[in-house]
Amino acid sequence: PNPQRKATSVAKTASPKRFVFLLLERFTMLSFAGAIEPLRIANRVAGEEIYRWVLAGEGEFVTCSNGAAFKLDIGLEDIERDDVVLVCGGLDVQKAATKGVLNWLRREARRGVTIGGLCTGAYALAKAGILEGRSFTLHWENLRSFAELFPKLSPVWQVYCIDDRIVTCAGGVAAADLVLS
Repeated sequence: PNPQRKATSVAKTASPKRFVFLLLERFTMLSFAGAIEPLRIANRVAGEEIYRWVLAGEGEFVTCSNGAAFKLDIGLEDIERDDVVLVCGGLDVQKAATKGVLNWLRREARRGVTIGGLCTGAYALAKAGILEGRSFTLHWENLRSFAELFPKLSPVWQVYCIDDRIVTCAGGVAAADLVLS
């Protein structure tokens, strides 16, 4: 043991907090990894499972922007109200935000689930109509095209943004900043 290492305490929870990662086709790996790794590390530091996660989406597999394929754990089914949904966006998000995805996001938002967008995931949230009157952000490369598609919405220029039950980040390692906060 390192005598200079400070002890870390983590609050015990009755049951693990579950994150549902909605992986859109061609999602960005860096944002996904940035969001999931702090959860894994927190479990390790705590010595118990305080966070758990599932991969959700349409179909059985989804491919990220670097070509890696991921097997999904669940489809677009009802989830628990205490879950946190993080929409992992990436390339061609307009195409990946299908009618099924948008309907699922609307339904879960109406049920009171906390919903977030990583990278371009805010596009799907906007298309689903759940960003109106909210503060949010998305990847800086997409701000101009987003403004053309959604002229009534105004993303903020921030690394991440938390507005009640809507959480968003600009992508890349910003996802780690969002999850850590």
